Amino acid sequence: MFWRIGDGPRRAGRIEVECDHLSLAATTPGAETDDVRFGDLVRVLLERSVLHLERYGAETVHIGSLDTPGALRELADRLSHASRP
Repeated sequence: MFWRIGDGPRRAGRIEVECDHLSLAATTPGAETDDVRFGDLVRVLLERSVLHLERYGAETVHIGSLDTPGALRELADRLSHASRP
């Protein structure tokens, strides 16, 4: 999986769904792990093989997958349900 936060650099690594957030762990040496809290999600949109996570007061996260495109649809479904009150 790969992602970009706002207009930042593209990163690749592991994405894990936790109980209250999504964890983005880049494989790049020295890269930090980014968390996307479900409560911060305004909109989850899967468009042209890219999952867009719009957040309150934070930049949009764009997620893609070259290996398993079906994983994006599954992730979109899980996040859509997790972000609902």
